[in-house]
Order: sequence, then C-alpha cells, then structure tokens
Amino acid sequence: MTTSNSPKLKNDKHLSHFDGWRGLALCMLLLGHFFPVPGIDFGIVGVNLFFVLSGFLMGGLLFEKQEPIPKFYRRRIARILPAHVVFLVVISIFYFATERSFSLSELISALLFLKNYVPPDLGVGHSLMPFGHIWSLSVEEHSYVVLSLVAIFSRKRLFSSASGVGVLVIVTVCFALYYQWLSPPKLAFNQWLRTETAAYGLFATALWVSVGRRLPKMLKYVSVAPILLLIGIALHWWSVPLAFQRIVGVGCFVIAICALAVNRGWFAVLLSWSPLRQLGLWSFSVYLWQQPFYVWMHSDPRVSPVFALALALICGLASYYLIERPVRAYLNSHWGVKAVITEPQFAADTSPALRR
Repeated sequence: MTTSNSPKLKNDKHLSHFDGWRGLALCMLLLGHFFPVPGIDFGIVGVNLFFVLSGFLMGGLLFEKQEPIPKFYRRRIARILPAHVVFLVVISIFYFATERSFSLSELISALLFLKNYVPPDLGVGHSLMPFGHIWSLSVEEHSYVVLSLVAIFSRKRLFSSASGVGVLVIVTVCFALYYQWLSPPKLAFNQWLRTETAAYGLFATALWVSVGRRLPKMLKYVSVAPILLLIGIALHWWSVPLAFQRIVGVGCFVIAICALAVNRGWFAVLLSWSPLRQLGLWSFSVYLWQQPFYVWMHSDPRVSPVFALALALICGLASYYLIERPVRAYLNSHWGVKAVITEPQFAADTSPALRR
C-alpha cells in the first residue's frame, strides 16, 4: 500500500542524490583508511552507509518492484563478480610473482564470500593477503540471498515481506546484544563482522520499504537526514559500546536515508553535487582496490598516504572503465537485462558490493 509520501515504484525516477550518498560513503571509508581520525573509525562508518543504502535499494527491487528472482541474481552477478574476480586474480598473481606469503584459504574465502566467517591463517586481524575488506561484500551477498528467499516466500503468500524482514531485523539486534555480552574485546574482528550482526542496517532499510515507506511526520523535515547522519557518526566514537553503535548509531543512518527518500530538499541537492555522484559511480571498484594500498601504507611508514590513495584511485578507475562497466554491460545485454549505468532508482546497485 502506498501513500503520497510513498509513491509507487513505477513512478520513481533515478534519484541522483543516492549516487551522492554512495560517494559520501566512499569518502568516509577512504578517510578512515588513509587519514584516520582518532576516536572514530570512519572506515566502518562508510561501510554502514553503504549497507543502509543497499537495503533500501534491494528492498525496492524485491518487495516493491517484485523483480523476478533470476533477473535479480543476474544483475547482482553482472555487477559484482567480474571486478571482484579480476581483483583477486591480479593480487594473487602479484603475490606469486613477488614471492610474498600466499594463503590459499584466504583467497578461497574471499572468492566464496566467506571472509567474515573464515579467520586468516595467522589469526583474527592478521591477514597475509589484502582481502580483509571482502568481509563487507560477504555481508551483502549473504543478505541478498536471505532477502530473495523472503521475497520468494512472501510471493507464495506464506508470510508477508514485512514480517519476514522484520524477523531478520530482530535477529540481528539479538545477536548484537548477545555478542556484546559474550565477548566485547573480540567483537570488532570476529563476531561483529558476521552477517547476523553486520546486516542490521541493510535489513532495517529493507524493512522500511517493505512496510510501505511510512514515516512519522516529525521525521519528514528536510534537516532530519543530515542531523541524524551526524548523530550516527558521533555514536561511532571509540568508547561507545559496540552494540549501541550498531543498533542506535546505524539506526540513525537508517532513519536518515528513509527521511532523505521522503523529503529531499537542500541536503539532496548537496548530495547531487556532480563530483560526489561520480565518486558514487566509481565506488565499488575503488573500494576493491583501496585495500592493498591501505595495507601497504600501514605496513611501511615511508609510504605517503597521499601517494597510496592516488595509486588506489588509479587502479580503481582502471577497474571501473576496463572491467566493471564494460563486462557488466556485456553480461546484461546477453542476459536480456537492460544495461544502463545510471539506472532507475531501485534498479541501481549500491554499497561496497554495489557501486562501492
């Protein structure tokens, strides 16, 4: 059911400020990795911004547009796998050629999107290869599978999509509270990156879409989104308990993007700034390729963060223009999926695994 504040999907046009949201998320992540700010891990802030947008868009595809499941998976494959596989192959070849320590288990776990469940050979937080960031892609892939199953069951009228996604949100909250109680010192590099906790923001925005995009009147003002965005960032302060960061801090991001979808205003204009939108389009490939240079910079104090970031951007842009965009267009055209880089609102992909 839709209202004037929740228009039908078929009447929505591409909203450029969501590309800007992706660009903002990428900026946060690069800031956290290459120019860290004491007290706040902007890297995880950026990933969580990607997650909430991903859930919002995937919820639109699966629960509003009711995109056929085979098409949904073809689009995900065309978006993610080509650049992802090329990245893993190139890094592996480089490690062999330079006789660096190579880990087959780390490569396989990254390839199969199990990185957030399979610890590195040397233990949690000590990877031999620069595949640590694949944990976030793993969360997204797992979430797409689960959300698609909810969509299948809801279309068979076994239960409503809102009920199914609502249960997922509750499960992630329960796991966050349980892990906080169980072992706080280990959460950041162990349980905290697993899908049952990390997918909270993704599922929460998908839930909002599935219930018809309803939002209380007090949250429809233009300034709500930027204010909540800032509050959510502040709640990622190092001393804030991790469960509170996850549930309340990311929850602020969830409400912020929902408010932005309902009332765009001046904040949407800022996010529609062309350079920020372009960063959003490059974001997936840049996200893939920033990791090896981030690891290199932190392992060698002689490496300038500006130089490392510049190399990461060069490799990311090469991946986007030589691999991600052309292969995606080729696959979509051969699979009968319209290959449009700037897609309709809910046909757009997002997050570290989507236009990240």
